[in-house]
Amino acid sequence: PDMKLGKMLKEAVTKSNRNIFPVVDEHENFLGIVLLDDIRDLMFNKKLYKKTCVSNYMHAAPEVIYFGIDTMETIMMKFQDSSAWNLPVVKDEKYYGFISKSKLLTVYRRKLIEVTS
Repeated sequence: PDMKLGKMLKEAVTKSNRNIFPVVDEHENFLGIVLLDDIRDLMFNKKLYKKTCVSNYMHAAPEVIYFGIDTMETIMMKFQDSSAWNLPVVKDEKYYGFISKSKLLTVYRRKLIEVTS
């Protein structure tokens, strides 16, 4: 959360094709998210790179997937209730990645086809 905006842009935004970025502490504990839409206008204002911290743009995630705890039904309900397309995956408070609704549905369809054929 104390990372400067410029460092985040260099280390995360330029190397990713996502529009959502995790915010973690020094122990990789998940704290929240930053949306590309919230920082897009700031990306070209280099004066803010060293002055502004990521925590200024951080939001709580609309939902969190708890690895090893949430069932598929729970996960799908979280996607439905939040209207999100990407949700963070956390295990023991540590950030593990994002899961996308579309990838999840694709894998689910494949498994359904395997089981029914």
